[in-house]
Amino acid sequence: MPEVLIIGAGISGLSCAWTLKRLGIDTEVLEATSRAGGVIRTENIEGYQIEWGPNSIQPAPAALKLIDEAGLWNDLLPPDPHAPRYIYLNRRLRKFPFGPLSFGGIARILAEPFIRSKSPQDESVRDFLIRRFGRQAHDRLAGPLFTGIYATDTAQLSVAAVLPRMLEMERNYGSLTAAMLRSFTRYQKPATATTKRRPRGFTLSFPAGLETLPARLAENVTIRFGESDGRIGMAPVTVLTIPAYRAVKILEQRYPDLAQLLAKVRYSPIVVAASSLPEHTLKEPLRGFGFLVPRSEGLHLLGTIFSSALFTGRAPEGHVLLTSFIGGSFEPEVLDWSDEQVSEVVGSELQRVLDSETKPEPVALVRHEHALPQYNIGHERWVASLREELQRTPGVFVTANYLDGASVPACIEQADRTAHRVAEYLRRNG
Repeated sequence: MPEVLIIGAGISGLSCAWTLKRLGIDTEVLEATSRAGGVIRTENIEGYQIEWGPNSIQPAPAALKLIDEAGLWNDLLPPDPHAPRYIYLNRRLRKFPFGPLSFGGIARILAEPFIRSKSPQDESVRDFLIRRFGRQAHDRLAGPLFTGIYATDTAQLSVAAVLPRMLEMERNYGSLTAAMLRSFTRYQKPATATTKRRPRGFTLSFPAGLETLPARLAENVTIRFGESDGRIGMAPVTVLTIPAYRAVKILEQRYPDLAQLLAKVRYSPIVVAASSLPEHTLKEPLRGFGFLVPRSEGLHLLGTIFSSALFTGRAPEGHVLLTSFIGGSFEPEVLDWSDEQVSEVVGSELQRVLDSETKPEPVALVRHEHALPQYNIGHERWVASLREELQRTPGVFVTANYLDGASVPACIEQADRTAHRVAEYLRRNG
């Protein structure tokens, strides 16, 4: 019997298992499906390399450390260095950040140091950003950005959960601008997780796609696939890294209070649609990361990544690959649309946005019923309650994308911290 049983072989479970192995702790991962990686999945379809989950990874210290340890540093693929982001506003693609703003909108952002109000308890991301930077900055910049990340209304998102650093800056300095200027004058080069030169680019991938990372981790930890009957008590320590609704089923008989807390986690559904165009049908070459769409524009599209423009090797010669997202908490019914309806809507709207001669052709699509956990108002109190309950549940740990950040780097960092807490628990109770 292993010392630690990890349920779930997504990036959280694999990262946790990786660290535990390096700490010399016997660990086994149980995965219900036949593959590792969870929502990180790369698929090649007729020469198009498609990401069905996250499309890239941000170069955060914990993520870079893991990539280095896994021997993948030299395989990192930077994006096109000239890859602007766009906002689709008033029927035009406008470069982020200043393109969508009027002179008045820019002036309001510059007035941020003079805003003396402070965040009340449980303020939303929407209210916080409008209060500090003005409505235009929210509606045309931050709103679409957070919609792209969380697929929900910023009026529901908790600023304490989503932007804790900004909240801290406001509380300590009264102004985000003042805090950043203070930090700049005191800046010292931070200690890095690796001595290697930091890779260039605001986001990274691998030539064979993002699944390269979980695949490498899976090769080096012990995993039992097709195991859907993981239970608490099969090992001295159990780490739950699966989605909350699945964890509930494992916990509800033995630990009903913990299960009840996890049952409160809500998810937004997303449909990911990959489509393609011949390059010659575009009036200008496709450049950039992609575009986001404010809800005021009336499109179904939440945003689209210019996959083949961002990273090399994503599409056959002479073609472009576009990865689009629809649904979220705004239109959950999209999950039930037929493939034909999804393709028609995505193709028609992409043709309009890109001003293309032809409508993009569908390549494939996938539906994620539980795509993104919602960090809504009250999230911090919920996390505190969950951790208090876990303190009363010896030998049970949770690390997942619904706790301290939904991004891949956030999951890696959480999993690493959890592994060290598990090691400490085993030392105390050995």
